[in-house]
Order: sequence, then C-alpha cells, then structure tokens
Amino acid sequence: MKRRTGYSRLLPFLSILALIACLLVASPSLDAPAEAAPGNLVVNPSLEEGVGTPTCFSRSGWGTEGTWAFQPGRTGGRSVEVTTKAYVQGDRKLLQTETAQCAPKVTAGGTYDMEIWYKSSTPVTLTMFRHTAQGWSYWGDVKQVPAAAGWTAATAVTPAIPAGTDQIIFGLSLNTNGTLVTDDYSLSPVQVAPAPPAGQLVANGNLSQGNPVPTCFQVAGWGNRTVAQAISADVPANSVAGTRSFQLSVTNYVSGDAKLLTSEAAGCAPAVTGGAQYDIAIDYKSSGTGQHGLSVFSHTANGWQYWTDLKAVPASGVWTTASARTPAIPAGVDRIAFGLSVAGNGTLSTTNYSARQVAVVVPPPAGTPESVGTWTVQGEQLPIRALHNTLLNDGRVLLIAGSGNEEKVFNAGAFRAVVWTPETNAFKEIPVPYDMFCAGHVTLPDGKVLLAGGTQAFPTQDQGPNTFKGSKKSYYFDPADDTFHPTTDMAGAHWYPSLTKLGNGDVWSAGGLDEKAEGTVLTEMFSSKTMSWLPQNQVPQTWSFWGTYPHMFLLDDGKMFYTGAHTFGNGLPGTGASLYDWTTAKIWDVPGLRQKDMRDQAGSVFVGPVQDQKLMIVGGGNTDGNAAAINLVDIIDFKKPSPAYVPGPDLPGPGKAYVNLVNLPDRTVLAANGARYNRAGNVDTAAIYTPGTNTWRSIDADPVGRNYHSTSILLPSGKVAVMGSNPADNSFELRISLYNPPYLYKGVRPTVAPQQARATYGQALQLAVTGDVASASLISPMSATHQTDTNARLVDLPLTGTGGTRSALVPANRNLLPPGPYMLSVLDTKGVPSIAKWVWIS
Repeated sequence: MKRRTGYSRLLPFLSILALIACLLVASPSLDAPAEAAPGNLVVNPSLEEGVGTPTCFSRSGWGTEGTWAFQPGRTGGRSVEVTTKAYVQGDRKLLQTETAQCAPKVTAGGTYDMEIWYKSSTPVTLTMFRHTAQGWSYWGDVKQVPAAAGWTAATAVTPAIPAGTDQIIFGLSLNTNGTLVTDDYSLSPVQVAPAPPAGQLVANGNLSQGNPVPTCFQVAGWGNRTVAQAISADVPANSVAGTRSFQLSVTNYVSGDAKLLTSEAAGCAPAVTGGAQYDIAIDYKSSGTGQHGLSVFSHTANGWQYWTDLKAVPASGVWTTASARTPAIPAGVDRIAFGLSVAGNGTLSTTNYSARQVAVVVPPPAGTPESVGTWTVQGEQLPIRALHNTLLNDGRVLLIAGSGNEEKVFNAGAFRAVVWTPETNAFKEIPVPYDMFCAGHVTLPDGKVLLAGGTQAFPTQDQGPNTFKGSKKSYYFDPADDTFHPTTDMAGAHWYPSLTKLGNGDVWSAGGLDEKAEGTVLTEMFSSKTMSWLPQNQVPQTWSFWGTYPHMFLLDDGKMFYTGAHTFGNGLPGTGASLYDWTTAKIWDVPGLRQKDMRDQAGSVFVGPVQDQKLMIVGGGNTDGNAAAINLVDIIDFKKPSPAYVPGPDLPGPGKAYVNLVNLPDRTVLAANGARYNRAGNVDTAAIYTPGTNTWRSIDADPVGRNYHSTSILLPSGKVAVMGSNPADNSFELRISLYNPPYLYKGVRPTVAPQQARATYGQALQLAVTGDVASASLISPMSATHQTDTNARLVDLPLTGTGGTRSALVPANRNLLPPGPYMLSVLDTKGVPSIAKWVWIS
C-alpha cells in the first residue's frame, strides 16, 4: 500500500516528523530497546519484551481502526494480533519503531533477507519504509502473501539499498476485514558467499571471512544463560592458511544451548536434494563437561524448522572432528543448516564446517571380490585334529586336539597340540600333559591361555555316545615358552565347560559333565591373581545345570546372559534364555527366544560394538533328535528397559547347526559353515550380517564343507581362518580355509601405530594413523570351540584429534573389555580396516 505518500499530499505543510507522529495510532513502546540478535538486525524480533506494545515496535497504519492483542507465539512466548472490522479504507501493520535505536541499520548498495512469520484470515502485503537525511518515507510494497491458517514465513529480498538510505523498517499490512498475527521478524544481509571447494557445500567453512560473525554463519540458541562470542586464530594443525575458529563461551548456565550454525540465508545454507544423504563434519575443541549435540535444521517452502540431532560427541580438550551422516533428505527439503551446541558452562570452539553429498555407490557386480570377498584353501594341511583354537597375542594360533575324539589315541595317551604361524604355515608341536579334548579355554589378562576340564574317560560300550567322563584338571599355556603349566585342579570335573572372563580378570566357569558323566551343577571361579581355582565354598552356587558349553556372555553391568545356545539336545527349562547375577547366584528367565529346543550348536555373538549391548543367536538344531536344523535369528537389546529377544532376519539358505560366527573389524558379522543334521548334510552357504541395516548379504561359501568340531578365528590381518570338521564317520577335515572379506578389495588400507603398548581403563591411546580414519576398535583374541566363544567382542574407542594424530579413549567400564590383549584397528570412511596391532588393557 502506498498510502503513506498519499497522506503526505493531504498534509503538505506538515514536517516529516509530524507526519510520522500522526500515522502512529498508538505510541510505540517506550521500554529500553533490547539488543538485536547476532545475525538479525531486528531488535526484539520475537516480540517478547515490552508492555502494551513490544519494545522497538509500533502499531502503525491509517484509515479504519484495528484492535490489538497479544497471542501465543510461534515457538512459545507471544505474538501480536491485529483485527479489522467494518473496513472502509487504509491498513494496519506492526512495524519496527522509527528511531535510531530500533529501526534496522542498512548499508547502501546491499540487499537484505526479510522474514516475518504470520497467520492471517486474508491475504496481506509485505511493505517497506526507508530513512534518509530528509526523514522517513514509504519505499514500496514487496509482495502479497496468501491467507494462512497456520504459522507461515513471509520472505523476500529487498532491492539494493538506495544511496543515502541508512535504516529501513518493514511489516505485513492488513487492508481489509480480517485478523493478522505476526511473530519472529528477521532482517539479515544477503551474504556474498565465497565459493566452496569442489564437492564441498559449505561456504566459508573454515570461517576465514566475516566479522563479528563469520560470513554465511549465524549464532543461535535458546534458554537462560550468558553467551560471549569471539573469533580466534586457534585452529587444528592441518587447517588451510587463513582458517579461523569461532568461540562460544557460556556462563551462568541454567537452561538451553548456544551454537554457531551455517547461515539459513539463501546462498549460504547448503543446498540439498531429496532422498540423498550427506556427510557432515565440524572440527571442535571444548572445555567444561558433558556432550555436544550435532543438530540439523531443514528448509522447505514453509520455512526453516528443526530436523534432527545426528549424534552427541564428548567434550574434548584437543581439536577433534564431530562427524555424522544424515538420514535421507525428506521430500520438499531444499536446504539444511547445522552446528554443534554447547549446553552448559564452558567454551566451545568450532571450525572447518563441511557437508558433502554421499556418492551413490553402485554395488559391485554379484560375485566380485568387492562384494563377496574370496575364499582360498591352504596347500599345507593341519597336522592334528584342531578343534580348540586360540589366537595368541603374537599372532600365532594355538591349536589343540588332545585325543581329537579318537578313543585309540586316548588309550595311547598320545595327546597333541601345535602352534600355527599363519604367515608361513609353519606348525610347532607342543607336548600336552592330559586329554584337553572338550575342555574350556580363555585368554587370561597376562596373555596366557587357561585350559580347564576335558576328558577323563571315553564312554564304555554300554553307554551313550555323549557319556564322556569329565576331568577336573587345569593348565595354562604360556606363549613366552610355548609350554603348558599346571594350575590347581577345579573343584569338580567338567567335560564341555564354558569359561567367561569377568571385568576383574577372574574367570567364571560352569556347565558340562562330571566324573560320572552326569550334568554338573557346580559353578567355578579362577583367580587370575593367584592363578588358581577357588574352593567351592568361596563361589556363589546356583546348583543349576547350565548344559554343555553354555553360551554365557558378560554384560556391561557385570551380570551374565545365557543366550540359549549350547551343545547337545534340548534347551534349558523355561524360556531357554537367562539373565544371571553370578555374585548372588540369582537367575531370571528372558523371554522371546523362538524354538529354544532347536538351539543345539547354534552361534551366538555380540553384534556391533559391545557398547550397544545387542546379542544375536543364529540357527541351531537338536543332535539328540536329529531334527532338521533351523535358520531362525533372534536378537536382544539390553539397552531396552525390559530386554527380550525379537525376531531378526532369517539366515539366508536352509537351516543349519554348527554355525561359525565371527565379529569382523568393519563391525559386520560373518556366518559360515554348518550342517542340516547331526554331523551330516553340510549346508554350504555363508553370509555377512550388517547391524546398522539389520540385514544379511549372501556371499560365496567356504569351498570346504564343515560341520561338527569346526572353528573360525579372526586373524590380525583381517582374514578369517576356518578349520576342522568331524562328520558322523569320525573322519576329520585337515584343510584350512582362509576367507578374505570384501574390505580387502576396496583400495589402500589405513594404518595405525599405537604410541603405547598398554593402557588402562578411561585412558586415551595415542595413535599415529594414515588414511581417512573414521573409527577405532579393540577386538578380543578369539578362543573358539564347538561354535562357542563367549569372550568374543568388538569394543568401540571414541576418537579425538584430526589428521595423522588421533587419541582413542578406552572405556572406563571393565565389564565392556575385561583385561588382557586386544587387537587394535582403525576403520576408514569406506569401511576398510587397518591391519591390527596388539595393545594390552589392564
């Protein structure tokens, strides 16, 4: 509406100031002006300050009167409503007050983004006025916007500011019968963004331009706190010349947050495409405590709104990188803004903002190494029936047969073991002091391998095939001298016991058959400090039979979880799965496990980092009944308030028992080998499970069919050694298969060199790395037999630092990674792991 100029023609003798005074139907607020928010030139933009009329705003217009009132604001607080009835002429609008303190200041030649959020029963007009040395005058109607029942953003860009103009004001005009509500006024310079590098979507990502806030950025936040801001020359060591950082210092914190966001202005906010994903990164360092949220806002035709928090990152006293991948961009979103927040007293410095579209990766053709990996069969065969296999902390593998399930060997006392060097295929014979066939084993905190239980006697001809008598003997193997050394005997005999290492380094054991070939109900405890088994009366007893080789995993709270997987026959009574507090000997049923009596020689494993506390049980059968095995997969999440198994995706292919599961360093799980029936009917399939998508991907099968007494061991190279098989005719497979996962065919591998050989809980490991490193992890050395390794786990190490120097934080919770040697590896952004290096956690 151009009524302002028309009114001046009716009153030619009035001065400009008198004209302005006549036009103000109600006096402007006389409260002390608030300060403009950084990046927004409008003072008191959300209309929260002022009594009667918002501070630095005026009820303006001419002609037909309107009625004014406060209403609830768009995001809380308040807004201003004006209603016109019995309209004859003129208009009503809420404008910024025409004073030097309140009207937004502008620069000649510049252009500005205007935005007002509104609701209206009728179309309204966005109108501007400007100030020169001669005073205030109408500048123009920019656009008409439609009626809107819900909050809608009216936006426009001003023309270039004319010479001599130093301030402008703007508002929405209601010029008919109706109601108009407005809130959240914004005026900001249209920023000329420096062109980002090729592939980079963030303009001025290194904050090299602009004062007091970097060009194409804005300070945002909310709540009750005091915020100070500054530009700093403190930047990461690998930054390009000219890089600056931006500091936000919060004091007097009560609530809310503060953050530096990529600007929401057109030309600055990264443009995005619906359906695509984007990798976002910010370098940061911080003081104080707590975490920082990586938040993303999205823009549609209806304006800007909060979208999602991608992740929380820990406070870091050294420069590090917060990075995450967005979900697929929703339809209708054309721009995003993002930043890292500080929500507490302290200082957060940020720089090197980055957003890049994730390239659509065309899956390699089916059957190629990049898709399915490759299998090779070693030319050198096993010299023994290796069925108890443990990776040593020097990269060699201890292979134990004992009698190897051969009665004539047992009767001859010709028990055997070897140490295998995978790089050379050399085997070193190790004297074995007793029959360790069907013992339990685990790596101790000092890297020695504890063996417990085993075979005291084979079944007599009038007994069943699984009525072996258990042994109470126990030894440890020392890689330093390649010798078995005796410990004290166990309190009772065990054939097929499980050994699970605890957070203090001691070893819990239970399960198996006793010296009478009956199920033992004894619980045992090995002290790693005294290298001895405790007397029975010093160990909490459940007096319950856990079965043979029960799959018992240590959880983050120190309790244990029996997954339901075991060896031979039916599952336990009840639901078949149990939560167990070994310190009090209390047991609780865990619901949800399907076909609990078909989990004989199923596979069990943590999926993803152990911090996620998710476990999976795969397949299984019932060798006593010789029923056809199943391919069911159940998954349990102990982060949930009431953990219970839920169905996962079925294992591809026919059902099978004797499933070998391996945690791979790219955080997937390999499932290979197995058979449909008791030691017969090999199922030659293999698949890889991805926890993030909860899906299986079929891969080529092991060229060698394998069932009972087969094992898989992850090597430091990232390859998987698979060996053994003992079918119903009691022959034994001596060929060794090596699986080369797909990540070995995806280009140059990153490298990692730990700067210290040992670390304790809560301590940072200093790493020298190469490649585009995204994460780090520790993997326990496998000690597997009979599809059982209850100590297998992958532990995530949060990374800080940038470039070739990183710091990896060891979790403070001992239950996540009991003491001992671990394989350290880093993973790059393509999902390629480094060759592992050994570190000790103690």
